[in-house]
Amino acid sequence: MISIKSPFKIKKTMQIDELIILPCHSIWRPKSNQSCGETPDEWFLASFQRDGHDHLCFVDHIKKSFIALKQNPNAILVISGGQTKAEAGPISEAFSYYDLAKRLIDECDGDLFERVFLEEYARDSFENVLFLFCRYYEIVERYPKQVTVVGFEFKRTRFVEYHFADALKFTGKVNYIGNWPTPGPGIDHDAYFADLHLSEKKNALDHFASDPFGHKEFLDAKKKLRDPFKRYHGYESSNKRVADFLEVIRTVGRMTPDR
Repeated sequence: MISIKSPFKIKKTMQIDELIILPCHSIWRPKSNQSCGETPDEWFLASFQRDGHDHLCFVDHIKKSFIALKQNPNAILVISGGQTKAEAGPISEAFSYYDLAKRLIDECDGDLFERVFLEEYARDSFENVLFLFCRYYEIVERYPKQVTVVGFEFKRTRFVEYHFADALKFTGKVNYIGNWPTPGPGIDHDAYFADLHLSEKKNALDHFASDPFGHKEFLDAKKKLRDPFKRYHGYESSNKRVADFLEVIRTVGRMTPDR
């Protein structure tokens, strides 16, 4: 286990300007002291995640996000994901990834954890972006000039074009570091990836195209399913500049059903 030597403090000489986003996709629960996320039974996975060996991508996401953090001393990494699984208990995706990272990251890079933070309320990809801007502001007291996202390659368009460009009109630089699921030999790869792209379009892109903030019925219902413990953030208090925006997103879905 890597020990965290001291809490992160922004020094006057530091020019923190980059937010590295690690969106979570599951909850990790170790089976033993040797568990490092490399077997599916360590994760709470949906059937399609098992088919693609997605848990191996999660491990790779963690490693790549720390590589990006090491390369830029002016960045912070925020791991994002709420308490989404009732069967896992009240543990957040973000905390489980953090716990796994402590086993994956080399001891000599232990100081990197001084620049690692959690965001434990996000329930979908748009909240991964919006809430992480809010979390970054809580830590740095300004918004980032550039962002790096570490995630699935097939979600690149969703993040870069739909969330950053269309929904938030973010004008800073966005980097995206992606990887692909690796279905096993018993899976028809052509059919698997065709279905993957279709599912991304049908269940995400088509909806975010007409509902960029995710407040209408379809996307709102998905978020409610991922919130079994009824958690709620307090970003309206810590981010006064966007408080009205956050409040509208929270309440408008109740008044404007998706017809």
